[in-house]
Amino acid sequence: MAIKWIRIDDRLIHGQVATSWLRHVNAEQIICISDKAAGNPVQIQVLKMAVPDVVLHVFSVDQFIKIYRENPIRKSTFLLMENTVDALRLVEGGVDMPYINYGGMRSKEGRHSYHHDLCFTKDEEDALQMLINKGIKVEYQIAAFHAPTPLLEMIEKAKVGK
Repeated sequence: MAIKWIRIDDRLIHGQVATSWLRHVNAEQIICISDKAAGNPVQIQVLKMAVPDVVLHVFSVDQFIKIYRENPIRKSTFLLMENTVDALRLVEGGVDMPYINYGGMRSKEGRHSYHHDLCFTKDEEDALQMLINKGIKVEYQIAAFHAPTPLLEMIEKAKVGK
């Protein structure tokens, strides 16, 4: 599979992604999938400035599903999304995702916090459970040098601690 790494991080590209994750993944290109970013030319430029030496594409969820179906990805790719709901839409649209690596999902209105940077809305939690039910391996890993932890294990530990 040309997709080398699949990550959800609500900031898409930021310092850790631009440095440690890019080295870890060693992909030829980054594809960011975000309806919000794809519709905002300024955000697209900011994302490109964060990784000036890397080929970067930004697509909406529906655009990527169409592209994925019609044009197999040939370059090694680092796939980034903002949330679990979009990941589920991609899977339901036929995008092969054997695993998802979670990074920061910070607190915002409507999100329940399980960890300082692991927060979900009800829709995101429902989508997460559906992804897991489909057999997708889901892990939490802030930085590339950290060991991944099964995401449900993180959530369960947080529930017990409250």
